[in-house]
Amino acid sequence: MTRRNVTDAGKRASKPAKPRKDFPLFAHSAGQWAKKVRGKLHYFGVWADPVAAEKEWERTKLALLEGRDPDVELAGVSVGWLCNVFMDSKKLKHEQGELAKGTVDEYHGMVKAVAAFFGKGRRLDSLRPGDFERYRNSLPSTWSPTTTNNHLRLVRVLFKYANDIEATERDIRYKLGLKAVGKPLVRKHQAKQHAKEFTVEEVWALFNAATQPMRSFILLGLNAAYGTADIGRLRIDQIDFANNWLGEPRGKTGIARGCWLWPETVAELRVAIEQKPFTTLERLEPLAFLTKRRQPWSVDGSTSRPLTQAFGKLKEAAKINKTHVGHYSLRHTFATVASGARDPEAVDFVMGHKDASMRANYREGIDQERVKAVCQHVRQWFLEGKPKAKKGGAK
Repeated sequence: MTRRNVTDAGKRASKPAKPRKDFPLFAHSAGQWAKKVRGKLHYFGVWADPVAAEKEWERTKLALLEGRDPDVELAGVSVGWLCNVFMDSKKLKHEQGELAKGTVDEYHGMVKAVAAFFGKGRRLDSLRPGDFERYRNSLPSTWSPTTTNNHLRLVRVLFKYANDIEATERDIRYKLGLKAVGKPLVRKHQAKQHAKEFTVEEVWALFNAATQPMRSFILLGLNAAYGTADIGRLRIDQIDFANNWLGEPRGKTGIARGCWLWPETVAELRVAIEQKPFTTLERLEPLAFLTKRRQPWSVDGSTSRPLTQAFGKLKEAAKINKTHVGHYSLRHTFATVASGARDPEAVDFVMGHKDASMRANYREGIDQERVKAVCQHVRQWFLEGKPKAKKGGAK
């Protein structure tokens, strides 16, 4: 390491002033920002980049103050150790079928952010409520309250796990610093956004602009409350064409669901399945839909979103300008319209939602006629909104 910084004139360069009064380092003649810790001098970065030097100090200061090597992670007591153990637990649950791949990916993104902020070598028992508050304040200001709350919820899961496995002698006090954005702010933000649903006129604009299999996707969203993942894994044998019935456990929750299929939906499904690209792969042959490239329209945990992208292009063709309102919003539309049938239990069954009431523990099933009535209610809304034919036969 160079101990002196000499100018072209052969004179020692003048040391820079501290960027601010409380800057923790001093400018050493070696051309580096430095600090003496426990009687030993340490360098943290060149004069030209005091920000990077301060970050390096923050990363290593706890270990240096304790007389440890900052590059040697303490197994069992560090943030990095916790993140690794936590992810091992979640991956095992995924392998056992208890956790979806998408959820595992969300946890992975969260632990990377936590480790980057606190530092992998940061001791868990050194974390204080103020540290978590600073983490919360570091989240992007461009995030919506809902996005922020979803992330904070995942972080709370991580540190609750740390307390549950007794990673430290005393519980980590994280709750105050990771407090969720208040409901009033969430409601105000949501009030400024487009409703995450389509009007009946917009549904028909989409349907008339679509071709197969997108026409089937639209009707599955509105008739069966199917999202993109539901469509991607739908098998032909799950469709009872003889009885106009569609039934399967919902992949996200494993909760049983089912619906009565409209005649319009049955007709479109028959056409889409007949036109499905041929495949020789046994694992794909049972699926109801495949892309032109002979791949599923949605794969759990994949970053590829062919259905989402195709629906976005369809929105443009239908001249519907609503941001953050995609195919999944047809599920929202179903829920809104179906509520008019005044049978929330039947609506929950179609959507694959769990009924948390006590009586649900005793109910073994639901009358299919109730489910059919809900689906017919939404169908009536759909058909009554059909554009009237103009003179001359044009629509």
